[in-house]
Amino acid sequence: SQIMDGSLMAQATNSPKQNEKGKFFGYLQIVLVLAAILILLFLARAPARFDPAISDGQSSATVPPPAVSVIEQPQQQDFTHPIELTGNVSLEERVAVTSEARGRIVWISENFRSGKTIPANEPIVKTDPAEYQLAVRQAEARLRNHVAMPESSPDDAAAEFLKAQLELAERKLAQTEISLPYDLLVIRADVEVGELTGPFEYVGADASLLGIGYRPEALQVTAPLETHHLETLNPLPGRAAKINVENKVYDANLELVVPLVSPETRMITVSFKFAEDSSAPPLPLPGMFAEITLDGPTYENALVLPIDALQRANTAWVVENGAVAIRSPNTLVLTKQYWVVEPFDVAEGLIVGAYPGLAAGTAVSKHAL
Repeated sequence: SQIMDGSLMAQATNSPKQNEKGKFFGYLQIVLVLAAILILLFLARAPARFDPAISDGQSSATVPPPAVSVIEQPQQQDFTHPIELTGNVSLEERVAVTSEARGRIVWISENFRSGKTIPANEPIVKTDPAEYQLAVRQAEARLRNHVAMPESSPDDAAAEFLKAQLELAERKLAQTEISLPYDLLVIRADVEVGELTGPFEYVGADASLLGIGYRPEALQVTAPLETHHLETLNPLPGRAAKINVENKVYDANLELVVPLVSPETRMITVSFKFAEDSSAPPLPLPGMFAEITLDGPTYENALVLPIDALQRANTAWVVENGAVAIRSPNTLVLTKQYWVVEPFDVAEGLIVGAYPGLAAGTAVSKHAL
């Protein structure tokens, strides 16, 4: 029993140390496992090393240079820069149709209606001529009686006075028929047969105004223009333009520059006149929207390049000795469609298109457009 008790005591004495040793090895295993996991994660996320010398079993010397599209010899040309404007068709002036002869209206042209055109010298309105015809007959009778007198002469003062009275009566008779020496496009007609008309001072404003129209020559197109064009387009008057109104295109010329800058837009106003052209469509109506293409400045011996030739920082790329070289030409005009520059050395060709991987000195092969 003593031996057994001693053995039990020895086991009881050694058990805590063994437990601590077991725990230590357990923790160590956990640490080693975590360390291994961290190493694997690091290796998985590390960037792969690429050796072009062994890629696909080829050496770097055999990889072909990137191909680029080029214009080998851009041609110099005289270029007129069109300036795009927007404006409106308007009237320089309107025509008020009135009567100089007082009387009742006895006839109205069937074309004296809104939207119609009355040709030049064609009667528009006629007033009762009876009173004026009598005045002519009286003046003629007085002149005949005077000339028939023995003591009178066709050239004496009294005869001249009677001749003047006759001429005045004939002029007043002619005023009973209203016409104009130019075509009239009628905006509004406000008159009926039987109405009394005449000069304003006799019949008042309402009865004196028979209608309103305009001459075709009075049509104009007005548009705002940036002030810097005053210098680049000097002189402005007389410059040719194309005017598009509802897909109908008209030739026109810049006629007038209003010498006043708008305080709101800081722009000036210019007006265009339609050119006389029998083959052109009917002129547009006042108030219509117009798109104007004005001939701008002309640049001699310029290079007109596609917009794809414009590279970063307003530079051009060329192929020189088989590699990319950078040029900085002087820009004359830049739009969304083209790039106009002064002539410059394009070496073996002007690169056209976007190539994000290229830089100065990059070897390239070229493909002519």
